[in-house]
Amino acid sequence: MAVQDRMTPRNLYLYLVCLIMLVVSLVAVVQLVRSAIGIAYPEDVMGYGWTAYEDPSVIGGVDEEFLSAEQNAAKDSLRRSEIVSTVTAGLTLLLAGGLFALHWHRAQSERLLPAAAPEVPAATPTP
Repeated sequence: MAVQDRMTPRNLYLYLVCLIMLVVSLVAVVQLVRSAIGIAYPEDVMGYGWTAYEDPSVIGGVDEEFLSAEQNAAKDSLRRSEIVSTVTAGLTLLLAGGLFALHWHRAQSERLLPAAAPEVPAATPTP
């Protein structure tokens, strides 16, 4: 059984899908690592900007409890965003890996199929 040496359009398609899935997987791994670092070491958050307070007890300065609650809410929002990004990157990696494995298996199994015999015209019958 001879191994098929020529590249058919179907083999080209299968290898192209494998290449694309490898690139998608690499992007997903980078995003997964970036998001995991963002969860482990969250960025410092600044306040939301200048706010006019009408509470007379706050006239001398910013209420520390309010500022602390505001910063905690911002950190929680950032952490939630990083968790969603991590889950998205993980699912992307899982799907791209599955599609890669499926197409790679098919490409390799078709590569081992024998090459189709060339069409030989039938000989004309001799009288």
